[in-house]
Amino acid sequence: MSKNINGIINVDKPPGITSMDIIRRIRKAAGLRRVGHSGTLDPLASGVMVVAMGSATRLLEYITDADKTYSATIEIGKTTDTYDGEGIVTDVVSDLSVDAFDIKSSIEALKGYQSQIPPMHSAIKVKGVRLYELARKGISIDRTPRPVVLYDAAISNFELPDIKLDIKCSKGFYVRTFANDLGIHLGTGAYLKKLVRTSIGEFNIVDSSCLDLVEEKLRDNRWETVVQNMETALDPIQKLHLTDDETAKVQNGISIPIENHSNLETMEPISMALRTDGSMLAIMRLNQQESIWHPEKVFHDQMQNIN
Repeated sequence: MSKNINGIINVDKPPGITSMDIIRRIRKAAGLRRVGHSGTLDPLASGVMVVAMGSATRLLEYITDADKTYSATIEIGKTTDTYDGEGIVTDVVSDLSVDAFDIKSSIEALKGYQSQIPPMHSAIKVKGVRLYELARKGISIDRTPRPVVLYDAAISNFELPDIKLDIKCSKGFYVRTFANDLGIHLGTGAYLKKLVRTSIGEFNIVDSSCLDLVEEKLRDNRWETVVQNMETALDPIQKLHLTDDETAKVQNGISIPIENHSNLETMEPISMALRTDGSMLAIMRLNQQESIWHPEKVFHDQMQNIN
């Protein structure tokens, strides 16, 4: 029987299955069709995967925009056609006369804003076809570079031929491509051997739930212990506590003056509007020029918040 669940689950994705496998299993366990996630992880990768259920799927775009962190193990001296361990080794370099200083220097050269070309073995669609489907047929096409940011990549362990890095980056950043670029910069070649996503915004791996536990709780209708309510899903987002009059306006798509909520410590670009009972009503977008908060997304179907 279908359940009425509106909320977010921080799932610790295990390696060896696809992101869509996670969605299918959660849909089945919850008896709920409306389930989505905040960003694909490769089958070999593991770690934080934010899954939204019911009305909370409309919050995913805000979570997807958040910065991410990873723990990545990169093997230098080998290059693969997929930039990771699933591919065919295309080159091997036996002379690995590099040290931690060389690694740090190469990382510094790759840090910052950049245009990154998505790998052919990725899930991006071009004219309705995923790149990895073309790659499996031996077809390679030009890909549009995407603006991304590498904030930092710190060495946490270095034992040749492996380097373990703690990476902080923007959305859309391919760690596989970074591993390949690092190998090129070092002159040794490199590929991504292991990847764990440790956070997406405020969602951290230490607070995540294993997939088996999530399925069990959903099947047993004890999902409150693994599902985070919509009202806190975007924390530390600022909150607008609406009056009854403002609630009536916002639920009809009408903006409200900034001056009504001048007690906010900061004026961030977006906020979450709450009804008088504390349940979520809308995501509001700040318009400084007109001095208003405008309803960007109104949640008419949001029931009482999950406790």
